[in-house]
Amino acid sequence: MRELALDDLPTHTPWPARLVGPADDPDDAGFGGTGVSAYDEVYANLLGLAEENPEMDFRDLQRSANHYAEESPVPISRAEELYLVDVDEKQELQDEAMVASLAGALSGGETVVALGCGWGYELGLLAEAYPDCEFVGGEPAENGVALGRELFGDRDRIRIEEFDFRDETWDLLEDVLAESDPDEGENEVVLFTQGSLTALPSVADIVTETLAGYADRVREGVHLEHVYELHSDESLLGLLRRAYTERREYNDDLLTSLRGCGAVEVTSATYDVVGGNPLHPLSEIRWE
Repeated sequence: MRELALDDLPTHTPWPARLVGPADDPDDAGFGGTGVSAYDEVYANLLGLAEENPEMDFRDLQRSANHYAEESPVPISRAEELYLVDVDEKQELQDEAMVASLAGALSGGETVVALGCGWGYELGLLAEAYPDCEFVGGEPAENGVALGRELFGDRDRIRIEEFDFRDETWDLLEDVLAESDPDEGENEVVLFTQGSLTALPSVADIVTETLAGYADRVREGVHLEHVYELHSDESLLGLLRRAYTERREYNDDLLTSLRGCGAVEVTSATYDVVGGNPLHPLSEIRWE
């Protein structure tokens, strides 16, 4: 890992030039789709790869996807500093941040519900790091669920079900909560998301209406998400990050919605834990 000057960032990503160019730049069209259908297509390709190579585990599959998508070196961020790393090191740093985000929440016996878990890479990683906990993932992309079941179908502590943030009720979470027994002090439920709320244009209703209805039965929430409100409007990097969110029409109200929700109390918000995309870094939010 070596330091990268902000002035050199445009040589490693096209986005600074896009952000200072015209809003209707045709080069923006279709760049890196983030809808369910776009992810479903990616997961279909990975499912085919997994079926053709049954010896590949979840780490092998992620590494293959990473090297297909990017060539080293790639830019990342940590605590508002920019660096160049190779593709595998980027994944390691992201993995470390994810495992560390749950360190204070899990002591053993909890059930982690990971909403928007993709094909379940994070579940496999967390299950290795926390062998005394169970992990349930929810994912709207059909091929993501299928791939997760292909890879983790024989794991006792991991399961993946269909789920959509936009549903009025979250049946997946309902089922997990029905299985838990808070009177016994075991299997307490911890809610987790990582980068799965980004493409929603707003999360206000999801937080204040849907999540709030379950908050009294969830012990804790941990989010590794892209948090617009934490981007400074007094630094060039912060302004670029704000412009990136706005250009891509991602949500800008996660932290505001959580802080305004009377059903939960935000206990910490840590900016730029790691940015696999340095203009769209993951920050950590915790609530009780």
